Amino acid sequence: MHAHHAAFFQFRDVLRSVTPLSEAHQILVLKIELLHALERASHSERRSHILERELERLRARGPVGSGHIPHGDLERELAEARRDLARSKAVGQERLRAMQLEVLSMEVQCATLDEVCRSLLLTIERAACSELAPQTEPKGKHRVSA
Repeated sequence: MHAHHAAFFQFRDVLRSVTPLSEAHQILVLKIELLHALERASHSERRSHILERELERLRARGPVGSGHIPHGDLERELAEARRDLARSKAVGQERLRAMQLEVLSMEVQCATLDEVCRSLLLTIERAACSELAPQTEPKGKHRVSA
């Protein structure tokens, strides 16, 4: 499975698992998952930098065949380092895109939760006002319904 798809499915599974939790716990779990995703991306970046340095080290050895390493071995090592570097960069980019999607999804969820909270607050305020309204009428006057 493609790394980007794996990250998406993993994120979708996390979202399903937090559904029964309270909003505060959902946010906490999502923050923890985001932290793990950032750690994975950081690890990928470190691996990419290591491979880049290794590639530079191989290039710094000089022309192929000038050292004690046989020409074919050096070519294979260089090709492998290039493949690892390209793979690591691609994985890092995919993880970065997956994290950006996760962040966007969490922002949308937070905005939705914010709207739900505002709606609940308005409902509570309206209910409180409607309960107070009959109590504030003068005692001598009664409502007459037509």
